[in-house]
Amino acid sequence: MKELKIFAIVVVLSGVLYWGIEPYAHSKLHPHTAAAEYNFSAEDTDYAKHFLEEKIKALDEAKKSGNENAVQAAQKDVDTAQKILDDYTAFWADINAIDLSKGDAAKGAETFTAGGCVGCHGVEVAGMPAPMDNETASQTFGVVPPDLSTAGKIYDDKFLAALIKNPTMALKLAHKFNDEKPFPMTGFFGAGGEDMNKEIADIVAYLKSVSAEYEKQHGAISDEKLFEDACQRCHDMKYDKKYALSNKVNLAAYMGSNPPDLSMMIRSKNSDNYLAKFINDTQKMLPGTSMPRVGLDKAAEDQIVSYIQKVGDSKKDERESLGIYVMIYFFILGIFAWLWKRKVWSELH
Repeated sequence: MKELKIFAIVVVLSGVLYWGIEPYAHSKLHPHTAAAEYNFSAEDTDYAKHFLEEKIKALDEAKKSGNENAVQAAQKDVDTAQKILDDYTAFWADINAIDLSKGDAAKGAETFTAGGCVGCHGVEVAGMPAPMDNETASQTFGVVPPDLSTAGKIYDDKFLAALIKNPTMALKLAHKFNDEKPFPMTGFFGAGGEDMNKEIADIVAYLKSVSAEYEKQHGAISDEKLFEDACQRCHDMKYDKKYALSNKVNLAAYMGSNPPDLSMMIRSKNSDNYLAKFINDTQKMLPGTSMPRVGLDKAAEDQIVSYIQKVGDSKKDERESLGIYVMIYFFILGIFAWLWKRKVWSELH
């Protein structure tokens, strides 16, 4: 009976820790964030509105405190948040005005060349290799520009249009790059046509046609290829013997630190769909990070997370199926241990 009381106390304390203290601590260390949103226009404006609301609340608290310095600082934060909201509202209004359904792939191929895209990007499937080797590109830009053979397939169409028009805004890196420190990829200002939005639609159509050609030649885009095109410019995947294409020294100077190896990321960061949300909107999950928004569509994002899991936790299914058998084993062992204890103590009495 004494043992049962001790066991009951342990169960109660463990329950309090598991269902009470731990979730509270987790909520403070990792505040809840909304699910990944694949309408990037809504994602950005909603986040900017939430950010502004938080700053307005902070301003109200500062006013209640009566501290004039705190009020001034809080008001400055509100003004900054309002500008961010205004900037993103105007930016996505411009992007949503682009009719991507009217893009002409043939004209897009011409605009892609005339607009200077080939000065940085390769399109291997179209017979256009990268203009620089990885080492030279790293030294020039800080990071290797991606080959765009699969871009039209793996990235969201409107994200591509936004990226072409204003990469800093599309990637959500305005806090890191500005007029004094410009982003390596310049925005598209037209290639001589009368309608810049039509030219952007044409480029997107061209990239989609290129990706269709890639799949025609190579089949569906593999997990490894998707990782290479979307992530490997910066990240290692050492468990699969894949290493960042960019020079580590140049990359650290560009990013502020070297991006992490992703081999074990699935085990440490996949609670509450963290990886999917992080890929979808890095600033929402880690404000101020130098990692750009990736811009993948839902299917490509799922494929990347699946690949990270396959490489980093290949034994997950086996481990989870084995867990129940281990618990059954210990349950049976516990019964036999209890019966053995009763037998020993009965003889002593």
